[in-house]
Amino acid sequence: MVRWDIVPATCIQNSYIINIYDEGYCIPPHIDHHDFVRTFCMVSFMNKSNILFGKEIYIVGPGEFRETVEIPLPVGSILVLKGNGADVAKQCIPKVRHRRVSITFHRMDDNKAPYGFQPDPKLE
Repeated sequence: MVRWDIVPATCIQNSYIINIYDEGYCIPPHIDHHDFVRTFCMVSFMNKSNILFGKEIYIVGPGEFRETVEIPLPVGSILVLKGNGADVAKQCIPKVRHRRVSITFHRMDDNKAPYGFQPDPKLE
């Protein structure tokens, strides 16, 4: 992703979150922890979905939310989060209609790494 200029070289990822959604699953409103360096990105697989953003996201029902902005995430898409989209706006994935997988690529701030953590040179 660095080679394709999707993320800057200062944000080479060293942490990954794999979300596997079965039909009806969702991710509630949240802001990713600030121990992760901005910019980070999410890659979508298997089925399309939408991601919702807003300073306030209201829960309407189980897996249903009211938001300010809704962005489609087609299969194979890469969503890059930085600035207010990563630091201020909450994000959530409403309940999905079909099984879906996403991988979020983060970089842990080197100053926030767990005590005694040694990066794997092969991954660096």
